[in-house]
Order: sequence, then structure tokens, then C-alpha cells
Amino acid sequence: MATGHSRKSNELEAQHHGYEHLAFKNTYLNRLFTRIALRTTGRFYARNGPCVPISKHRIVKAGDLVHLTEAATMQFVANHTSIPVPKIYCSFIWNNRAYIVMESIQGEPLSNAWSRLSETARQSIFTQIRDYIDELRRIEPPGPQVQSSVGGSLRDLRIGHGYPRFGPFNSIREFHFWLREGMVDSSEAHKGINEEERQEMQKMITMQDKDRPMPVFTHGDLNPTNIIVRGEKIVGFVDWEFSGWFPDYWEYTTAYCGNVVTTDWQGLIHNFLDEFPDELAMEIIRHKWWGE
Repeated sequence: MATGHSRKSNELEAQHHGYEHLAFKNTYLNRLFTRIALRTTGRFYARNGPCVPISKHRIVKAGDLVHLTEAATMQFVANHTSIPVPKIYCSFIWNNRAYIVMESIQGEPLSNAWSRLSETARQSIFTQIRDYIDELRRIEPPGPQVQSSVGGSLRDLRIGHGYPRFGPFNSIREFHFWLREGMVDSSEAHKGINEEERQEMQKMITMQDKDRPMPVFTHGDLNPTNIIVRGEKIVGFVDWEFSGWFPDYWEYTTAYCGNVVTTDWQGLIHNFLDEFPDELAMEIIRHKWWGE
């Protein structure tokens, strides 16, 4: 019988199967120089999670949960919009780990700059974010599927049963069904919940099962640490690992529920995202029972 650890190891190993073709400029020299840089120049820079600078202008993102889909997504966004994203220099899989060598955008996270910005500058930032998000929304969806930019699996560490990746799904309704782990009716919930909680859960299920518009392309982790600014200008959107074709409310609810860095972010996102109050209430219920 497989232990939890061995199951997770197997899942990590399997996540790259079928995605090897997404590698970009996957040459022997690029693989070699990247690994050498990580062992040499990379030691002189501060690591930021899976991201390791190897020079002033380049970083390597690598790790167990890094996937080539993220590099392909940044190229997809660059090809379809004017949104500033890191340039991809190469990406590959080595010893079952994905490596993405990309541009290190010169600037600072909006979360760092925010307190120094004037009200006029802040409003300018909001306008820029909205304009860029509008560009994402104008990308024509390939169909009703909830899927990545390349039609494959997705990632979101905020969904506990989606480790390390999940999907794709044929429809938004199928995605919602998976989010609640196949629950058809709140009567299936465990006996430890009270009637008020059961009704709350049923309300969520009813909302999830409604017909919805086609999916829209979504960043999925729109928080101020992932928006890079230089002065009053946005120069980059980073961390596209949670992105894909999602329901129209997903950008708003993930921005609202997902940010744990800037405490007043929830009160600001209405400046650049369409609000979905009913869907937010639905997602808060889901997070309560099927969250991280």
C-alpha cells in the first residue's frame, strides 16, 4: 500500500508526462550553462522561493512544483497582448524537474512601492492594471473547457486536493463539481455539520451548478507582490503558475481570497476588477469546507 509520501512523489514524477514538448530552446548547452550558473553565480544572489537570480537580468525558476506550462503561458500572453511579462530564454526538464530561465524584470513589487505612491500615482496604477486585464479578457477562449493556456493541467496550491496539478475539465460545471469533490447534494455532507451549515453548502452547490459564460483567461494570483513597478509605471506581471482559462469570477475571487501580504488589498481590487459579490460569497463557503 502506497504511503502518503510515496503517492505525492509519484504524483510529482507524473506531472511532466506529456508536457515535454513545451520545452523551449532545450539545447545541451542551455541545460549545461543553466545548471552551472545555479552552482556558481546563483550563490551570490538571494533566493526567492523557487526563483534564483543567476545575473542581474536573468533568473531561474526551478523546483518540484515548477512546470513548463508557466513558461508557455508567459509566451502565450506575450503573443496575444501587450502585457509586460518576463521574456523566456529557455525552459527544459532535467531529472524530472522543470527549469525556466527568464528575464529578471527591473523594478520592485507594488507591495513594496505602495506606501510611497501618491494618490494620483495609485489611480494610474489601477488604470494600468484594468487595461491589461481587459486585454486578457479579449483573448478568444478555445472552448468551454477549464484548462491551461496549452489546453492541459492547472495548478493552484490553495486547492488542497489539487496537488500537484489538476484538470483539465470539459466545462465550468465539471470544474465546480471537482472543486467540491463530487458532492451532488449537501445531504451527503458529514454528520458533524449543523442545519445552517448544510443550507449554506447547498446554496453554494446551487450557485455552482448555474449556467455561466465562457471561461476567460485569468492570471489567478493577482496580488501586489506579483505586479512589478518602476516609479508609477507597471513594468511586469509575474508568477503565472496559477493562470489558465477559468470562470469569469475567478480573477476577482482569487485576488480577494488569495492575498495574505497586503491586508488592505481586498478593499482596493474593485478599482481594477469587475466585482462578483455573489460568487465571492460562494467561494468563501467553498474555502471553508474545501480550502487549503
